Amino acid sequence: MKNTAALLLLGFSACCGSRNAVTQADMAAERTRPLMVYSTRQNMHDKVPVGLSDDRQHIISYPQPKDLLLDGKPRLPTKLAKGYWLDNKGIGLNTGFLKMTYAEYAALPQAPPLAEMEAMLLDPDPLLSLCDCGTSGSMPDPVKEINALLRKGKLRDKCKTLK
Repeated sequence: MKNTAALLLLGFSACCGSRNAVTQADMAAERTRPLMVYSTRQNMHDKVPVGLSDDRQHIISYPQPKDLLLDGKPRLPTKLAKGYWLDNKGIGLNTGFLKMTYAEYAALPQAPPLAEMEAMLLDPDPLLSLCDCGTSGSMPDPVKEINALLRKGKLRDKCKTLK
């Protein structure tokens, strides 16, 4: 009986210990998530971002459909003040957007072939501005603080301007 109880206790603590480790890793990853703030020529907040080659002619990276979901819902960028967005997926200088929405893309069983995706590009150079505001761990409340910077016209003073 003592051996059974000890094994159960050991199994329970191993289970909870690994769950705790995952939670700590998730928290560490969240603190190091880049804070990329951007604006676009047209509203593309619900369109799928893809990485383009330097000449912007070819898609070189793209998400898998399920990568765009968080808890079963599309993980859209966060709306900020003055038409800006806080990225939640991986925006960079060579980002383009597909004609498909997050919801349409996430419903696919797999990503479309590259030739199809390249035919779906809306604009090969959609970004008006892109700023790197550090990592999420560098600000207690990134959305509130970035909105304050935007309202004061100080975003480019606090964040590194990439475009």
